[in-house]
Amino acid sequence: MAEVPADEVPQAEKDELFCSYAAMILKDSELDITEENINTLIKASGGSIDSFFPALFAKLCAGRDLGDLLKIGGGGGGMAVGGGGAAAGGAAPAAEKKEEKKVVEEEEEEEMDFDLFG
Repeated sequence: MAEVPADEVPQAEKDELFCSYAAMILKDSELDITEENINTLIKASGGSIDSFFPALFAKLCAGRDLGDLLKIGGGGGGMAVGGGGAAAGGAAPAAEKKEEKKVVEEEEEEEMDFDLFG
């Protein structure tokens, strides 16, 4: 994110960032994460966002511990992909080693058949 100039960040991503940061500030301040409080913080920072984002974030955070949401990261889709990758990742190194061994053996055989002076 830091490598992209602020004027090149799409507006939808800016809106999400404003709401995310506002929700974290409200959590740290032990205030309710409501649409009104999110809007107040964003306006106080000089930002402006689409009107549906604060309501969406307030509903997302309602009845949930924001700390728990932050611990799990990117959501259900990311967790499923990571789990599947870990299972496949355990088998992949063994297959790579076998393939690597075959390549090494083939190279050695080729070297034996080659005679520079023959």
